[in-house]
Amino acid sequence: MNNMFHGLIIEDNESTLNTIQNALSRLGWRASSASSAEAGIEELKQKHYDAVFTALCVREQGGRSIARWIKTQELPVKVFIITSWKGELEPHLLQIDGIHDIIHKPLIFTEIRDKVLEHFG
Repeated sequence: MNNMFHGLIIEDNESTLNTIQNALSRLGWRASSASSAEAGIEELKQKHYDAVFTALCVREQGGRSIARWIKTQELPVKVFIITSWKGELEPHLLQIDGIHDIIHKPLIFTEIRDKVLEHFG
């Protein structure tokens, strides 16, 4: 990976935020963060990001709403949802919302790495 990739992490849990930031850093990415959906959307309006990593549930609105907003803006951003929910998430519905992949908690570096490599090579 190279430093050209920039990820935005929208997460209000500091431990989760730090884990994703550390993983992206190990992969050579730059990572910015926002602790609420509103702050994340403001970041997306002002700067280019290659990927957004957002909690399924984050302050003000869920990750799916953030993904839908990104899709309606036609931003060239891949969206990854972070969740501890173990139920089945319908791939077709995720695609409709503009979600590219799911990263499950507990967060493991190899899963984050594999998902990022799958989408960004």
